[in-house]
Amino acid sequence: MIISYIWFGITVIFTILCVIYTDTYHDCGECCKCLITTRGYKSAICDGSYIPKLPVSVEEIELRNSNLKDIGRFSLINLTLHRVYVLVLSGNSIRYIHQEAFVNLTWLSVLTVNNETSLSVDVLKKALTKLSSKFARTLRFTNNNWEYLPNDMFDSFINTKIKNVLLIGNQFSYINGSAFGVLTSCQNLVIEYNKLTKIHFWKMQRLKRLGLEGNRLSKVPNFCKFHDSLFPKLEILSLSENNIGNIDKTSFICLPKLEVLKMRGISIVELQNNIFSSLKKLEQVNLEKINTLKRIEDFAFNNTSIKKIFMPNCKFRFDLEERFNHSTIFKFCPNLNYLNLGLNHLPNNASILHCMFKPLDNLESLLLHSTGLIDLPRNVFTNSRKLRKLNLHDNSLHYFDRSREIFGNISSLKSLDLSSNLISTMNKSSLPSILLNSLEKINLGSNPFSCTCDQKWFLEWIRQTKVKIVGYPQRYKCRYPNELEGQYLKSYNPTDDICNPWNPLYTMAIVLSLFGVSILVIIICIWICQNNMKNTVYLLRVVYNHRQGHVALDERLNYEYHAFVVYCDADREWVHNVFLRKMERDEKIKLCIHQRDFDVGETITGNIDKYLEKSWKVVVVMSNNFAKSEWCQWEVDVVQERRRRQGKDAFLLIMLKTIDSKHMTSPLRTLLESTPHIRYQTGIGEDLFWTAAVKSLQKPLGHPPVAVL
Repeated sequence: MIISYIWFGITVIFTILCVIYTDTYHDCGECCKCLITTRGYKSAICDGSYIPKLPVSVEEIELRNSNLKDIGRFSLINLTLHRVYVLVLSGNSIRYIHQEAFVNLTWLSVLTVNNETSLSVDVLKKALTKLSSKFARTLRFTNNNWEYLPNDMFDSFINTKIKNVLLIGNQFSYINGSAFGVLTSCQNLVIEYNKLTKIHFWKMQRLKRLGLEGNRLSKVPNFCKFHDSLFPKLEILSLSENNIGNIDKTSFICLPKLEVLKMRGISIVELQNNIFSSLKKLEQVNLEKINTLKRIEDFAFNNTSIKKIFMPNCKFRFDLEERFNHSTIFKFCPNLNYLNLGLNHLPNNASILHCMFKPLDNLESLLLHSTGLIDLPRNVFTNSRKLRKLNLHDNSLHYFDRSREIFGNISSLKSLDLSSNLISTMNKSSLPSILLNSLEKINLGSNPFSCTCDQKWFLEWIRQTKVKIVGYPQRYKCRYPNELEGQYLKSYNPTDDICNPWNPLYTMAIVLSLFGVSILVIIICIWICQNNMKNTVYLLRVVYNHRQGHVALDERLNYEYHAFVVYCDADREWVHNVFLRKMERDEKIKLCIHQRDFDVGETITGNIDKYLEKSWKVVVVMSNNFAKSEWCQWEVDVVQERRRRQGKDAFLLIMLKTIDSKHMTSPLRTLLESTPHIRYQTGIGEDLFWTAAVKSLQKPLGHPPVAVL
């Protein structure tokens, strides 16, 4: 009795948990879908004309691409009992939001209004006045085509803890920064990809990141007010993709905490002296894709705090000495540990390159891809004892006959990229052993390799080394000689009779290897083809029984269907989309499928008995899911009577997926042991499977099923 009560209690608890789980993750109505976001929120995404009643566990709601045009006072009333932390309105063509629509969202932390081009910024501003700001942290208003920002847009959030404001992809040409003055806790302000030509800032004591990328600013905004910093804690500033044509040493003097400065794609012609000198905390400078840059003055990078310089794709002519001073360009930033000069023009002059990189004792990453280098000068990396990554991709380097002098005694290098150069041969002297021993990965792909005996050391090194060979073997192909052009380097094996005197032991090794490979191939073939072999045996048996010919369906006695199909719901997709389509559409074999053919209102057992009588054979589709299904096991017991009366030929057993031993039931094992079956096979052998299945369901003349006693 006690055990019965315990079991009953466990059942009740399990049922309650199932109901809660279902409510939390699935039951969101017809126009919503529930899921768990990457941030861990339980989210509902809706696209209907209203927000339905949702599970109380939902914390994030996204209404997108719906026909909701107005959000009235009670549109969000169903969310009263929810702790909604995130609300996203995206692409709904909203025109009106009632002033009190957000009153019940007392837990809201993130509000996103995206692509609502019909919504006036003034209408939204009024609705924000009633939004509880106790937990509000992020306001994201993007791609709404707003042309202006009201000065009192955020007045309702005065003295709140708003940390993030994002105004991306609108049409602002001017913004008065006083609108943000009330956001005293704001740390992240992003006003990117608008049409700003002018912006007037207000003091923001806690701002750490300012994004102005993708606007039309012609000069660096003023960050000072009476020699006082407007952003005393700013750490990251992005001015990328603006029309800024001039930067001087006064442009950033009021940003004492700035660490990252992004100026990708601006329009300056000259990097003047000391433009970064006032930034005592500056660590990263991004000057990528400044195609207008013509000159770098001697003290442009005069800042000992700079650690990273990104300067790829500027097309700058480092090979023209009148454009820069190679002796001083990096002399005054000795703590630089990352330098990217890719897609510029470097000189093939040993003394210039040596002078450029000599001061960089702390350099760890150097990227010189696509710079037109033909040769590397001696001792160019002598002082780079901390260098860990070197990228020389897509240059014209062809050999390293002085590799020890070029790389010196560098033992710190972990990554070396020499891909897409003109290297034809790698031998033992191409790279010093101390360098090879320190590497973790090397990229030599897309070089014009010569498949000759000189390459033998490299091929052996590839097989033995633990260094990762990036792109191998796909990007390592022979260019010479002509008869081997395009062949994978991996496939090239220099013969010993050409490269070395023949040794009889080689013959023995080759014979043993071939014997081992042959045995392995035979074993693999048997393993791979075992299903095809079983299906072949089954087909031969069916063909033998059918050798007297076939009859059409309408000539069969009392049968409306070729076969009654038994399967579990988990395999429905294969049965309906693959098996049914192949049999009925291509082979004109009519099948009885319970979801399609059973009579509405009739009991399941009644339907099964009725349609079994109308079907000539029974098809059973087996899998792990089938074996685990109690309903399918019951169906097997029901149709077993057909086998007892008409014999094993009354069945077509299909093993869709191999059944694990732990799921194999006694009745199912008995059925498989007493009745031949075929296995579903894709790729090689698939045609064999379908042939066996079709032949099995075609009734032969003179061979009606008989009872087996």
